[in-house]
Amino acid sequence: MKTNLLLLSTVSLLLTACSIKNIQKENDTNTTNTQETNLTTTTHLRHNTEAPIVSSSDTPTPPDTMVLPTIETNQEVAGGLTGEFANNPLLSYFIERMHTEHGFDYDYLYKLFSNAHNSDYVDIPCDTNSDSSKNCNVTLKPKGKWDRYKGMFVYERNINRGVAFWNEHEQTLNRAYKEYGVLPEYIMGILGIETAYGVNFGKKRVIDVLTTKAMLGDKREAFYTDQLEKFLLMARQSNLDAATLMGSSAGAMGYGQFIPSSYLTFAVDFNGDGVTDLWNAEDAIGSVANYFSQNGWNRNISQVAVRAKYKGNRFKRLKTGYKTKYSQYKLRKKYGIKARKKLHYKGPVSLIKLPKHGYDELWFGTHNFRVITTYNHSTFYGMAVVVLGNKVKNRRYGK
Repeated sequence: MKTNLLLLSTVSLLLTACSIKNIQKENDTNTTNTQETNLTTTTHLRHNTEAPIVSSSDTPTPPDTMVLPTIETNQEVAGGLTGEFANNPLLSYFIERMHTEHGFDYDYLYKLFSNAHNSDYVDIPCDTNSDSSKNCNVTLKPKGKWDRYKGMFVYERNINRGVAFWNEHEQTLNRAYKEYGVLPEYIMGILGIETAYGVNFGKKRVIDVLTTKAMLGDKREAFYTDQLEKFLLMARQSNLDAATLMGSSAGAMGYGQFIPSSYLTFAVDFNGDGVTDLWNAEDAIGSVANYFSQNGWNRNISQVAVRAKYKGNRFKRLKTGYKTKYSQYKLRKKYGIKARKKLHYKGPVSLIKLPKHGYDELWFGTHNFRVITTYNHSTFYGMAVVVLGNKVKNRRYGK
């Protein structure tokens, strides 16, 4: 009897030990599977997003915590994204949002983005013999900062191109002035600086540039994601092919180099053909004029910038730049600074300093000069628009 009891106890202990071992093995397997799942998920979420995500109110949730859209019910569509941006979680989220919020077709979006390329891998060298690179036309490099900047845009070939463009589109420029009050020379200045009157629209596909900057961790990711959204809306609205549109390395487009948000806000169908196309000169002229008008251009102020005089060769007495505003009376009475010719504008002026090789030029900028700098927040840019536009005007009219 004792022998039987002992045998039963031994068997029971062995069965218990085996059960415990099996449970531990099952737990270890589950733990390993969980760790592998977590690792796979983390790796998936960080694919192509190694750079920090910009923190802002309109930035997508960072990859480590974002809740991706549920697309398991549409696996045949989700599997359609191939190419350099395949498995990018931000792009998957963006595609789902464009479909849900704006009604874009899945097949269209996956085909478009499957053929997009990382624009950072494309290096466009400067060809000094090419007419299409506006920054390659500088043969002389004076020491003055203003001379160097101006030389990139104000040169003989560009002035002559401007005259030819004005001659060809004189009626459109005059109509833009009549409707918006913007003098032709300042529209000409913008078009000459931005694309050398259509010679250089840009050498990169806009879809490549915006997708790269929006989905691969650019420090302005939120901005470029917004621009990518507006680019698709713009292309659909204007019946343009988003896959073929060319632009700058920042995604700017057309004669006036509008970014997509500006395209949607300011671009106009100025030739009335039913399509707003900023690669069309007429639409571009009307759109630049509309941009200035919407940003406060005053048609009653014909003078944009007037040269001023002061004592000395270098000016350091006051703060300068397009943001400054000074009373003309105070500048004249207290500092002895006054316009070199009659300035009919009575409002506050910006004090503009242009450092040249041997001295500083000083200019007064009127209200409309400050409007020009809304196009590009730069004093030099605003003055380049003024100088180039007036050079083209004077050459055209033989002055």
